[in-house]
Amino acid sequence: MDARAKAEGSSSKRRRNNDDGNDEREASQSHSQSSQVVPRNKIHSALHGIPDKTEYQHGAILRVSMKSFVTYESCTFSPGPNLNMIIGPNGTGKSTIVCALALGLGWNTNLLGRAKDISEFVKHGSDKGWIEIVLCNKNGSNVAIKRNINKNNNHSIWKINGENKTQKEVAAKVQSFNIQVDNLCQFLPQDRVSEFAQMSPQELLKETQRAVGGEEMLNAHQKMVELWNEYKIAAASVKGDLDAIAANEKQNAQIEKDVIRFQQRAAVLRRVRFIDIWILYARYGLAKEEYDRLKGARRHLFQRFKEMEAASGPMQQKKIQTEEHEKHLQEQKNKLDQLYQRAVRTLKAKGSEIEATEGQGEELRSDQDRLKAKGQQREALIANTRRKLVACQTIVDGAPSEDDVKAEKSELDHEIRALVEESRESKDAISTLQQQQADIVDHCARLNADLTQKRKKMDELEDVKNRKLQALRNADNDVYEAVMWLRQNRHLFKNRVFDPICLEINVKNKKFADAIESNIRNFLKTFVCQTREDYDIFTAEYLDRMEKRVNVMAPDERSLNMNQYKPPMSHEELRDWGFHSYILDAVEGPPTVLAVLCSKANIHQIPLSDRNDLDSKAIRDSGRFRKYATLTNVFSINISRHTKEAIETSSQIRQAQILTASVDPTERERLSRSVDELRGQLNEREGNIKELHAEESRVRRVYTEFTDKESALKRRKEELNNTLRKIHKNRIELNKAKEELQRKLDEPSTEDQEERIQEQLKRLATKRCKLTVEYVELMKENQRLVTRVTLSTLARLQAHAVSKAMDDEWASAQEELERAEAEYTQANDAYEKVKDQARDLLEKAKTEYATLQPEEHDEFKEIGTGISLAALEDMLAGEQAKVALHYQTHPSVIEKYERRLEEIKVARATVESKEKRLKKIEGDIATIRGPWYAKISQLVNDISESFSTSFAKIGCAGEIKLGEHEDYDKWSIDILVKFRDSEKLQKLTGQRQSGGERSVSTIMYLMAMQSLSKVSFRVVDEINQGMDPRNERLVHSQLVEKACKPNTAQYFLITPKLLPNLEYHERMKVLCIYNGEWLDDGVMKWNKYIDNQQRAKKARHL
Repeated sequence: MDARAKAEGSSSKRRRNNDDGNDEREASQSHSQSSQVVPRNKIHSALHGIPDKTEYQHGAILRVSMKSFVTYESCTFSPGPNLNMIIGPNGTGKSTIVCALALGLGWNTNLLGRAKDISEFVKHGSDKGWIEIVLCNKNGSNVAIKRNINKNNNHSIWKINGENKTQKEVAAKVQSFNIQVDNLCQFLPQDRVSEFAQMSPQELLKETQRAVGGEEMLNAHQKMVELWNEYKIAAASVKGDLDAIAANEKQNAQIEKDVIRFQQRAAVLRRVRFIDIWILYARYGLAKEEYDRLKGARRHLFQRFKEMEAASGPMQQKKIQTEEHEKHLQEQKNKLDQLYQRAVRTLKAKGSEIEATEGQGEELRSDQDRLKAKGQQREALIANTRRKLVACQTIVDGAPSEDDVKAEKSELDHEIRALVEESRESKDAISTLQQQQADIVDHCARLNADLTQKRKKMDELEDVKNRKLQALRNADNDVYEAVMWLRQNRHLFKNRVFDPICLEINVKNKKFADAIESNIRNFLKTFVCQTREDYDIFTAEYLDRMEKRVNVMAPDERSLNMNQYKPPMSHEELRDWGFHSYILDAVEGPPTVLAVLCSKANIHQIPLSDRNDLDSKAIRDSGRFRKYATLTNVFSINISRHTKEAIETSSQIRQAQILTASVDPTERERLSRSVDELRGQLNEREGNIKELHAEESRVRRVYTEFTDKESALKRRKEELNNTLRKIHKNRIELNKAKEELQRKLDEPSTEDQEERIQEQLKRLATKRCKLTVEYVELMKENQRLVTRVTLSTLARLQAHAVSKAMDDEWASAQEELERAEAEYTQANDAYEKVKDQARDLLEKAKTEYATLQPEEHDEFKEIGTGISLAALEDMLAGEQAKVALHYQTHPSVIEKYERRLEEIKVARATVESKEKRLKKIEGDIATIRGPWYAKISQLVNDISESFSTSFAKIGCAGEIKLGEHEDYDKWSIDILVKFRDSEKLQKLTGQRQSGGERSVSTIMYLMAMQSLSKVSFRVVDEINQGMDPRNERLVHSQLVEKACKPNTAQYFLITPKLLPNLEYHERMKVLCIYNGEWLDDGVMKWNKYIDNQQRAKKARHL
């Protein structure tokens, strides 16, 4: 053995995130046996020195050193030039070496799928650590790359051969050796093994070109992808330009006739403009002639107006005198009118006095009649009152005695009070019973509310599966979609296909949910089929046809017998160690699902504890536990094959994401008991309400009897009250009748009043005669005033007639004067108007003529010279008719037409340029594609041939195909495999094949590239996980054969186990990793060890 790793005592409890129970059980069975003895001349004399580089490829790793890195306190080893097998139990630090190679060569932490920060790779308890890797340089001195890691600031310092460098410079140096740590075809860490099978065929092609074809081939492919993308964009652009040209040409063709008509119309409009100018000149000539004529007529009318204005003076003076005489006569008439009005008013006043006396006489006669009627009415009222008095006396005399009525009423009041007291007691009893019923109803309402709340909580507990389904959707939508598909297609299957295990199981105690999920995390999202037939249907219908990726399994029938999964000790003994139960006891689920978890995750053997004071040393030394879990950590115990000591490692438990939504059986049982108790209390209260209701009905009947009797007595009492009221009423009416009779008898007689009225009538008659005589005298005086007013009116009318005749004569003279003035004004206005028109026409004609272009003058003179205005107007009408025949085209249409002509011209030039570029791209692609296609085809054929041969050696079939496509970005490499004779070749995917089948396919593909590889080294970490022993042995044999050929790339194979009697080769190197609380500080004498082994072998042959 050629390498050793020393770790300090605390390192026996290293934390490793990806350990599981299966790996640890297999590790306990692994051991190495060599069927060949390595020749002595192949052993390096210095373990930590730089080996001879003659057999190493350019860029191969000569030495790896680590200090305070993850689990290593200090470690240095030198790998061989060919196959290097690194072995050791789980948790000893095999994958740490892979991390050191990746991080030490400049790659980021996210490549490993582990911790995010580089500081997390510094060993616990240390502030700093470093990695140093020495690379073989065939062109000069070897290159030593060192990475110093500072845990406190999460920072790295890089050095190359002792000189400080930046990470970018380190990456450039590593790239110069063609080292591609980010290429899964070269560097395949344990945590990314599944990613290889999940790579798309397009990604696999790119990674294969990088690993085997070199940068030139990959760049050629990428160049074709870029050129093709550019070609598609350019072709689309050309098509767009051609479409635009066609659209513009189509639009111009549609309006071309409109453009021609527009040009013809423009010519006609130009002639119209010329004619309009000539018409202006012709109209100016006519206006000038009219101006000269109106000028003479204006002078004549002005002279006539002045003569008439001088003759109107004497006539105006005579008119004034006539008007003054008429005014004097009008004033006399007004005075007589006033005297007449005053006399009329006096006559009316006297007539009013006569009418007033007549009115007073009528009122007195009316009063006389009213007194007679009143006397007759008084006699009648006295007779009626006497009759009413007799009737009231008769009623009063016949009424019962008031004392008898009051005595009977008093007896009734006594009986009513007694009944009221008895009914009040019954009513109080009813109220008490109703209150008792109301209290019970309120209590029942509270019980119902509590019952509803308890039922709601039970429903919430039973809704766990939906909540877990939602949590699954948030965590992994692909698995959620698969669940939805399964629920819609259950009819496709013969037996029940279980949902992902996380939906089928329930954690009884939520506090263990984190620990349980951490132990079975790898199986939580796995679908379980009960038969192989249903498994094939699931993979064909969902994984293949719909190209989805989920985990599905079909367990063997033998593994479903739960009787075979016996716990290693009883529960009583388990609790003595401080444990609560096994995981199997803490979960509920279908027996098939629980059997799968027992078979795959050993949940029947892993105990759980909620205590922090477990005696971990006693548990580790007892040898009875291989794995256990607390609320915060999972502990694994392995037995060292060398020291036989128990080594315990732990990993921190992450918070559960799905199983937190589980039903608490204790809470469910408690809620169920509460619901039953509440139902019992409700039934009891309902019985109480029925009893109280019956008693209330009995008491209410008694109360009704009392109230009926009370009502009858009250009615009789009301009758007596009515009788008393009638007695009192009749006595009051009798007294009123007596008083009314006396009042009528005491009223005075009406005869005196009648005599006084007769005397007043005589005095009014005398007064009326006197007023009538005075009225006749006033009538005569009034008649004399009427005669004087009439004579005055006739004199004024005569004066008015003379004045009116004078006014008419004056008005006629003024009308003639105004007419003469108007004629002069009209003539003057016409003169000024014609003058302005002539001036405007001349100026407008000159202005319009000035707008003509010089080349238009000849055409203008030719059109209108010597033509009259009428002829010009006829000519204008004809041209305007032509304009009407040519409908007007909008100027914007012409502008768009001309703009599109320019756009078509530019677009054609652009299309011509782009088509030249397309031909250039086609030529470039053809130039690159020829050599590249030949190389990639040959490369895929070579890989396929080797891949098929390797699969044939293990009794299976495999093939590699190159997928071609018009789009170079969609070219691909498809890996086709077949592991059973009944199957056809199928694509390798991350879901279709089992984990072991994917591992075989992956390592076979990597080995197929071995002879074609130009890389300096390859790393494969635990690729044999999940392989059955036969395939593992065959794969190992081929790996040794291919990796140990001369001039092949360096190979690192990481494995936690070894099968017995494997094939080894003198070119391979086995690196064993030891750890524990004690390691020998010395270096083993390998020469002595080999001599002893050779002597022992010879002794066995004797």
